[in-house]
Amino acid sequence: MNDKFFKLPEEKQLRIVNAGFKAFAENPYKKANTADIAAAAGISKGLLFHYFSNKQTLYEYLFRYGNDVMFRRIRELLPSDESDFFEIWLRSQRAKSEIMMRNPYLMDFFIRVYYDKAPESAGNMSFYSDLETTITALILDRIDRSKFREETPPEKVIRWLIWAAEGFMKRQSDLGRVDIEQLNSEYTEHVLFIRQHCYKEEALQ
Repeated sequence: MNDKFFKLPEEKQLRIVNAGFKAFAENPYKKANTADIAAAAGISKGLLFHYFSNKQTLYEYLFRYGNDVMFRRIRELLPSDESDFFEIWLRSQRAKSEIMMRNPYLMDFFIRVYYDKAPESAGNMSFYSDLETTITALILDRIDRSKFREETPPEKVIRWLIWAAEGFMKRQSDLGRVDIEQLNSEYTEHVLFIRQHCYKEEALQ
């Protein structure tokens, strides 16, 4: 990737990024057209490849960019004095939802990457797994473990919540464009339901 991309005005960078998100969200990797991305961004295809040496480089940059934006926003929204696991988890989900609503094709892009199973996504999924581990560690380091029932430790609960999130995303994906507000509302209800069954009775009062 050419460092000259980062010297562009932020507005121009975002036009290219959002054009890429849209193209890869609406099409499988092999069918996403770089000429369409360049046209939507208002630049030539040659200039697009000047910044990103090839389609794969652009694809990987978009994935890392989206995850980096989310991770930084999650950190910003997590107060240092909050120790309730479910409050922290819901705040992190709200941060993700806020970003998705600002970038309408970002969620669709992530869903496409996750379920496309294209060989080009292998590196992205490894990166996603590492990022997920980092966010999990960030949450586990600050929670009050004494609230959990012995049979439902937070490590197990996190796995349930991640699986549930993946299920909600898959269902929305099957229905077409993702409705972020509806997805967030339904997932929040699910998280609160799990909370009722994982916390000790005194922690729920």
